[in-house]
Amino acid sequence: MEKSDFDWLHVLLVDDSVTILNYVNKVLEQSFDIHHIHTASSAPEAMQILRQSSQINLLFLDLNMPNVDGIQLLSQLSQLNYKGYVVIMSGVSTKIISSVESLAKTYGLNYIGTLLKPIHELDFQYIIDKIGGSRQKNASVESLKVYEIIRAIKNNDIEVLYQPQVDLTTRSFIGVEALCRMNHPRLGMVSPDRFIDKAEESELIIHITLAVLKKSIGDWKKWWQLGLDIKLSVNVSPIALQQIEFTDTLLMLLEEYAMPASRLCIEITEGAMASDHAQELMNLNRLNMRGVEIALDDFGQQHSTIERLQNLPLTYLKLDKSVFIENKDSMNQLALINASISVAKDLNIKTIAEGVENNSVMSLVTEMGCDIGQGFYIGSPMEAKKIFNWQREWKAKT
Repeated sequence: MEKSDFDWLHVLLVDDSVTILNYVNKVLEQSFDIHHIHTASSAPEAMQILRQSSQINLLFLDLNMPNVDGIQLLSQLSQLNYKGYVVIMSGVSTKIISSVESLAKTYGLNYIGTLLKPIHELDFQYIIDKIGGSRQKNASVESLKVYEIIRAIKNNDIEVLYQPQVDLTTRSFIGVEALCRMNHPRLGMVSPDRFIDKAEESELIIHITLAVLKKSIGDWKKWWQLGLDIKLSVNVSPIALQQIEFTDTLLMLLEEYAMPASRLCIEITEGAMASDHAQELMNLNRLNMRGVEIALDDFGQQHSTIERLQNLPLTYLKLDKSVFIENKDSMNQLALINASISVAKDLNIKTIAEGVENNSVMSLVTEMGCDIGQGFYIGSPMEAKKIFNWQREWKAKT
């Protein structure tokens, strides 16, 4: 990130220590070229500033303040409907901080990290990097219209990119996850966050799911014919799994391309399976009985229970990067991750770490005992034809 990228930030620092206020102010100005900075030495003063200025979009908040403390201020921020970023600064125990982080998220606040006192200048880089990445991800995008989705399905404009997965012990290339995109005549390649939700409001998502399955299985066949034998993971919508004919359709597709069922993994999300519909379970069990592997995606986001791991015919557990990678410095979070990995091993379920974005995360997930890694450090999503080049580069690197 270039320093000038943060001209849009308007910061409010809240701490009863003048020394801390001056220090944080100095770091933000000198290290990140951020100059729109307000300070408040109490929660009431902070609320007054927030009511007067709608431009404040980044809040550094001390928890342990006299009279109205930072925890109470979080509640007031929620009532104010504050939409900016929230960073907690504190010297209290990590257990309390972890609980407060959860509270902030419960309030619907945009919590992005904690600075533990005594704060070091280098600690700010992680927060600023997250703000930059978050802004890019959250840039408002308009959903496509239904007719645009229908046109893409009819014109065969549903595209598939592939992100590599590697064995974390051997570093060997073992599979790919198929990621859906749309080739739009005006916008070019469009990411799924602009059309999947709209498609799931109707049966259009079934057509998209089948289009992705057919294209990716076809690409798998080409790789296999060229000597590459890997696993293929495909996300399957719960709406598709609710169709009585889904299993038979998929098995016919595997037969058409002579793809062994054991080479295919379908990924389902926890939220999608929250109510455990009988038809979904029937399809999952029928597919698993024929050899298709099942992965539970985004584990840890919302419906995570040990019971769910026992009730679903799972081969893999994908640890969601939002709780796994982004909170890797939280002792409570690491303890929960360790417990999840341990239970998965006991149930003979392999674990996949998502969000492996640098070497330190790669080392962390390996040390923690995850089986498989996936993320930008390993490989970005790419076209099918680029897989062989990536494989050569990966072998050279490892």
